Amino acid sequence: MTRYGYARVSTREQNPESQYDALTTAGITAENIVIEKISGKLASRPALDELLDRLAPGDQVVVTRLRRIGRNHQHLLDLSVWFDTHQVDFVVLEQGIDTGTPIGRLFFRMMAALAEFDREAIVEGTLEGLASARARGRVGGRRPKLSQRQLDQAQHMYDTGEHTVDEIAGTFGVQRSTMYRHLPAHKDGRDCVLIVYRNTRPGKIDPDTNRRYGETGQNEKVQLDADRKWWPIAPARRPHVKGFVYVVDGIITRIRAIDPAGSWHDDDRGYADAPLTTPLTPLQIAEQFPTLRLHLDDPRPHVRGKIREYLAL
Repeated sequence: MTRYGYARVSTREQNPESQYDALTTAGITAENIVIEKISGKLASRPALDELLDRLAPGDQVVVTRLRRIGRNHQHLLDLSVWFDTHQVDFVVLEQGIDTGTPIGRLFFRMMAALAEFDREAIVEGTLEGLASARARGRVGGRRPKLSQRQLDQAQHMYDTGEHTVDEIAGTFGVQRSTMYRHLPAHKDGRDCVLIVYRNTRPGKIDPDTNRRYGETGQNEKVQLDADRKWWPIAPARRPHVKGFVYVVDGIITRIRAIDPAGSWHDDDRGYADAPLTTPLTPLQIAEQFPTLRLHLDDPRPHVRGKIREYLAL
């Protein structure tokens, strides 16, 4: 049986003397002490891998602290399995762990299992938090290259037919491929619907007109007024827009059609007041939008950077 010591210091902490002294005090000979200088976050541990290849059944590995040998919870769990499988004892001086004893083996396995449980709990909580945020229109990841105002301006330029995609991309300093991803609407003259993403926070109120925006929480007359005004829809696109889909907190809440007998109106910015109908029933949705493939109460995750988008029919 051979006793080996393993010590690790990060590249910022170049002095392994304290670990070396503790290992020699524990009876490890100098020639059997392996010192590794590498960040604890890196997966590659060449000196540790070489030590593991050298071990034989009945040998013992001694470290000063768990953090010196384990990269993370999963690595510790894997090491515990490896030591057990290869009949190698593991000793942690400062934490009093010795897998050469039944209590030590039980303690280390419980410790590794609890660490794994903790890791899984963190991952599960993170995923649930991301899902909840995504359902409410908030997602993580890289910041979008174009703001909603820029997207609206780009879409307006595209809809007029006076600018090429290359020209629009150059205007906003992005690649053509980026612009193509954001301008997928009615290709080849296809009809479309405008999908609007909202949440249930109280909508804004215009101080001049007292008109509400967003989800009002009021009656249908007030909500219809908030739903129909004002949208940056170019005149060239309006004949192709057949309806609005409202997604609230990640759920399709209502779908309104464009009233064919109604009139579009513009404000001084060129934004449109769309002639919308009352919310459609499921049967009306199926009749008027047979290719929509969206239904009331369906989940509709929000894409970061967009508060509205077109969907071709």
